[in-house]
Amino acid sequence: MNVDKARDETFEMSEQVWKDAEQWQRGIHNGQAIMRQIRAIYLKLFTAENKLNNADSRKGLQSTEKRLNHLYQRLQRPLATIGNILKALTGIRDNTARMLNRLTLFMDDETLAKHRIRPKLESSKLLMMLQFLSHRYDTEWEVKEMVVNDLERISNSYDLDLSIQCWSTCSHAGGPEFAKLMREYYQIIDRRQPF
Repeated sequence: MNVDKARDETFEMSEQVWKDAEQWQRGIHNGQAIMRQIRAIYLKLFTAENKLNNADSRKGLQSTEKRLNHLYQRLQRPLATIGNILKALTGIRDNTARMLNRLTLFMDDETLAKHRIRPKLESSKLLMMLQFLSHRYDTEWEVKEMVVNDLERISNSYDLDLSIQCWSTCSHAGGPEFAKLMREYYQIIDRRQPF
């Protein structure tokens, strides 16, 4: 194993951790805005479907069907956007797992196991951080994937509100414990925390 190359890679990993964390937060935030758009369109769809069920004339029926088709077409853009956000989150999750695997291999080397990546950041601390993030991202990603996969099958406002809540509530890659560990990491690498 090329120790110098591995040291450079561990430094890059220490940088990538905060970049990915910020990108993750942006993805969740952008997803919340998209979920609000999806909610607004679905509520209009539910109203139009009720009108369709209660239509008493052919003209009213045609008008409502046209409105429904238009709303379903409008829904496709935010659904595609939320799918792309999930892909970005997938990339972060996968990249974190890859870095964890690489650093775990590096820790077999005694020199690298004791390596100080930055003045306050040892390899073991980065390993602990990657283990934590990998677990948290993976668990949170599963929730987000479930939400995105179910969005096209929503049939009532209760399911819609539940999906929005599941996207917005980041109990795994968010919350006080996650924020505390991220604050500590930012202090260790001497970087101001943006969120």
